[in-house]
Amino acid sequence: MKTIVSAFLLALGILGWGGAARAQQTAPKATIVLKKADFGVATQTRTRLSTWWGEELERRSGGRVKVEYYPANSLVAAADVFEATRSGTIGVGIWVQAYNPSVSPMSALFTLPGISPDFRSAARAANELMFGDEFTFYRDELRKLGVEPVYVWGVSDQELIGTRPLGGIAALKGMKVRVIGREWPKLIDAFGATPVAMPWPEVYESLARGTLDANVGFVTANRDSKLYEVAKHHTRIGLGAPAGPLAIMNRATWEGLPKDIQQIIRDLGREFPDKLADLYETELADAIAQMKRNGVTFYEWSAPDRARLRSTTEATWKTWAEGLDSKGLPASEALRRYLALQAKHAKR
Repeated sequence: MKTIVSAFLLALGILGWGGAARAQQTAPKATIVLKKADFGVATQTRTRLSTWWGEELERRSGGRVKVEYYPANSLVAAADVFEATRSGTIGVGIWVQAYNPSVSPMSALFTLPGISPDFRSAARAANELMFGDEFTFYRDELRKLGVEPVYVWGVSDQELIGTRPLGGIAALKGMKVRVIGREWPKLIDAFGATPVAMPWPEVYESLARGTLDANVGFVTANRDSKLYEVAKHHTRIGLGAPAGPLAIMNRATWEGLPKDIQQIIRDLGREFPDKLADLYETELADAIAQMKRNGVTFYEWSAPDRARLRSTTEATWKTWAEGLDSKGLPASEALRRYLALQAKHAKR
């Protein structure tokens, strides 16, 4: 009798375990939540597409990934994005290397003054340099630093907007001009202006208070941030359209993602630069028209001033590359490749 009862109980145990195992196998997987931090205000062109990226990742993953988006420094300040991402405080961060110039000095290539006259070709070139197989320095370096590059973004039509007339290079003398990074201050200083390092969200108030005379920024962002309310002078002088800033992900978070989710993120990363270029091209004329309606004067510089500006920016590239070459970094090679890739993509 005991043998029969024992066998019966054993059978129940086995059935119970099997049922539990089957229930565990069929239970839905937990949703992957990614906190994404951005310094840009939600209304800007690029931040609107940053929101699209999260929504599209949720859709393509069938809801397995949820992106919590925090714009306008609401979670992490711009200068803290890299460390917050590296440490795992956030999952994804919109990073500007110029806010952390000691981190990946090679990444300053993409935001050198005047390095990229056209955003679309520059974005495609930066994307190829970052994710291609011929030159893996950037991807390898960032992974060693604890982050995974996710996609390339950038800004369009870098220009000056200020509280004083900006009719030529001579107008810059004595001005306090907001710039970021290590190379832009050298450029501004060469023309007699005083460079001021400042995160983007502080620019409006500084122009309004008079602690800043001008800002180097791109046209649609100047419009979206309503800088025209406090600064009525704007140039169209071609300071470049830097592409190459990144969205980065915590490395451990990336490695823990299922392979199919990684592939979705890679696919979105390939699409992002051209989508952003489309938006910039579509909105540029509207941004200029809106600012003109609000009393902004736009300035073109003379041919000699433009030539002087170009000569100075190219000298800045060479100095930057030679300085890093001397430290054993392949800066001149990266510069050569980036310019060649821009030329290649400009022909498409």
